[in-house]
Amino acid sequence: MSENSKQDPSFVSSDIKVDGHIISTGTIIISGQVVGNVKAKNLTVESSGKITGNINADYTELMGTQKGNISSKKLSIFEGAKLKGNIKCDDLIVEHGAEIAGKVFTSNK
Repeated sequence: MSENSKQDPSFVSSDIKVDGHIISTGTIIISGQVVGNVKAKNLTVESSGKITGNINADYTELMGTQKGNISSKKLSIFEGAKLKGNIKCDDLIVEHGAEIAGKVFTSNK
């Protein structure tokens, strides 16, 4: 287990709006709104979460709304999620009921 995985996650709760970029070497859980780019090791955007900006993470779970590009090694987009932007990833999982408007680029391992 790496040192980063032992850290507690950082939260942007549903009553918070962040105007600016967020950078973390650990895990971020977003239930509120972020206007700016988000970079993290692991990122979860909950159903109430909204990001207007780009995402760069090793692992991303999208349940909320994203307007911007996503670059992630592994990306899971769940039912009810809305994404308007391009995707660049190694592994992609999209559940039925998710909305995606953009191009998808995957690497050939």
